[in-house]
Amino acid sequence: MPVAQTAVLPDHILAAVLTLAKRERNEQRFAFRSHDFQLQEIFSQLQKTGNYPILEAFVFSDSGPEPYSPALNESVSRLQLSGLIGRENPDYEVVFLRDAADKFYDEVLSFEFGAPEIQQLTNIASQFLIELGKPRASE
Repeated sequence: MPVAQTAVLPDHILAAVLTLAKRERNEQRFAFRSHDFQLQEIFSQLQKTGNYPILEAFVFSDSGPEPYSPALNESVSRLQLSGLIGRENPDYEVVFLRDAADKFYDEVLSFEFGAPEIQQLTNIASQFLIELGKPRASE
């Protein structure tokens, strides 16, 4: 019988991954170039490894030309609306983490996730950084 997993909001997973990636890079300002389809591709690949059960919160459809998760797309939008991430003009392809994301992680997310989930999120953040550094096929 599978163990029941507590429902964690996809927004919180994405916020935690981005904050942990920023901390791993040890940068004052964490920004990266990425279009929405590239984020979809990275998170889809990470989920397909099967190493990160927490990423099951992002359900991907493979029916189109590219994997797509409405939950991931909505999470990006909500984090932007809430002021945790931003986008730079002119094409909004540079995503950056605002200072509020660190505060949100320290005051909310660090208490929401248990130690095994934090380790999983830390590993996802590391893999996310590796994937960001790779040239994307669709660039």
